[in-house]
Amino acid sequence: MTRTLSGEAVVDTVQAVPSRHPAAGSGAPRVPFLRRWGAPLLLLVGLAAWAVSLTQVDTATRSDYGLLGMVGPLFPLGLALLCAGFVLELADQRRSSVLAAGVIGLVLIIDASVPILYSTPEYAWTYKHVGVVEFFREGQGVTDPRDIYQQWPALFTAVAAVADLTGVSSLALATWAPVAFSLLACLPLFAIVRHLSDDRRVAFLTVFLFHAGLWVGTSYLSPQALAFQLALGCFLVVVAWLRRTPVEWRRGPRWLRRLKAWSIRGAEEAPPASRRARGAALAALYLLFSAITITHQLSPYILIAALVLATLLGLVRPRWTVLGCLVIAVAFLAPRLEFINSAYGLLDSLKFWENAGGVVTTTSGTPGQVFTSQVSTLLALGVWSLGLLAALASWRRPGRVLLPAAFAFAPFLILVGQSYGGEAIYRVYLFSLPFTAFLIAQAAVRIRWQRLLMPVLAVFLVAASLASIQGLHGTLAWSTFSEDEVQAQQWLYANGEEGRMIVVGAQNGPGRLADNYNAFGVPSSGGDPDLITYAGLSGVMLDAENRAAVDEFMATQGDRPYLVISRGMIEYARYYGLLPDGSLEALEEELATAPGWTTVHRTSDAVVFQYVGAEE
Repeated sequence: MTRTLSGEAVVDTVQAVPSRHPAAGSGAPRVPFLRRWGAPLLLLVGLAAWAVSLTQVDTATRSDYGLLGMVGPLFPLGLALLCAGFVLELADQRRSSVLAAGVIGLVLIIDASVPILYSTPEYAWTYKHVGVVEFFREGQGVTDPRDIYQQWPALFTAVAAVADLTGVSSLALATWAPVAFSLLACLPLFAIVRHLSDDRRVAFLTVFLFHAGLWVGTSYLSPQALAFQLALGCFLVVVAWLRRTPVEWRRGPRWLRRLKAWSIRGAEEAPPASRRARGAALAALYLLFSAITITHQLSPYILIAALVLATLLGLVRPRWTVLGCLVIAVAFLAPRLEFINSAYGLLDSLKFWENAGGVVTTTSGTPGQVFTSQVSTLLALGVWSLGLLAALASWRRPGRVLLPAAFAFAPFLILVGQSYGGEAIYRVYLFSLPFTAFLIAQAAVRIRWQRLLMPVLAVFLVAASLASIQGLHGTLAWSTFSEDEVQAQQWLYANGEEGRMIVVGAQNGPGRLADNYNAFGVPSSGGDPDLITYAGLSGVMLDAENRAAVDEFMATQGDRPYLVISRGMIEYARYYGLLPDGSLEALEEELATAPGWTTVHRTSDAVVFQYVGAEE
């Protein structure tokens, strides 16, 4: 039994649950077969249905609705059975092994489906990270002060070391990175919740909800994926050893003191920690934070925002903890400040709502593109709304959710001055989700009408998981690449003339995947220039009539530049409505015999041209 600050006695949730497994020989009746094995059987049948559904997928076909448009009914059925089995176990037997199996099964369905179906990594932006890994794997150090990836090298050097130690290729590691990162996140998140709640049900449901709602695609091989894992470690250190028991304010306006007194009502005593333990925790926090700082540009400041808000609410000790993190972040940024400010903008926008709008690519995409965008938006708004409602439901005793609520909504502070190229809102969602999921989970477990809630919870988990799959893999029409497309790019980096610019038909291809990625054109960490954006040819039919505009643009890209056109680029332009249907195909056919152009390499799904201009 524990006591709140108000003196109310609260019975430990786990201790209050009577044992469901009598000791052998006690004479108690045995648990019926279906009650004991119903949940595990649902999990197994669900995973089997999912596995069978993948064998029926024809990867040669594409759907504008992505993975869910390619799989048959067994896929959603398997997911539904798995969610039902998890909820059944949560409501009845509550065995850790079965609940953990449910979480792992969900991760496999969401993150392993694409690697099983396709042998190459998903998403074009994964490949430019592979190139930086290969750069460090070749033993090269930080040589380019204008390459943002070399300036934040932690992920790339770590993956290069893993690739060397295991002998596994960087592309293979990248292919399975989403599964690895998602599974790794389970452990620190579970530990965080166990420090916030004595009820194991809340911990397992939080982890399950986290994965069911994670549609933002930040577990692929990327600096932010590693930074998030490290950030979970920082949060764990704070909740385990640096929490402070909140107290009432003795100074300030009366209304503010009364608000503070209300906000800590129901708060439990923070776990005691010796000075030595707090010192070790601070050292661990600063070590983890230093690793985050050299891994990703934005993540340290989201974490700082969370620590600042928690400190202002009197929930973190010592109060100057966040100052150490701020010193580390600023010290690392200072020598790179001029580069970052000139190339990307430090405070690039002070308009909160514009920064929260995300990346707006087009308004004329396919119905599948519109559907995926709407589903993702609705899921994010739904999760945030439920998290807010769950926090408000504790209005009689808000102290028990004050810290997780602060961590859940503090990331929004970053939107005040930074859009991060339109991607800041996705980072906000990622850092908010663990604690939003906790708020929802603890509210669900506290509801008295459990028998009525559990079916509703199962339906919600299925819907959220399907929406996340749509958000993550609804773009498979263009976000996966054949081995021929990858081979074409590898050939170009291995055999092309260094110093030549590489232009792409559309900004979607497995580019910059070799260690010499900066040897072509102007060294940069961004994507290769494309005809749609850089040449201003969006919406133009690139046939013989408009080939002169293509020639004119290529002439501005230095001597003898390359142009790559691939199936992924064609699908990308069609999916977002960036070019008329058949535009890049018409350009490919025209350039095959056009004067001033030569075909230097061709595979079934990609072709590499070189513009030689007047020399031909």
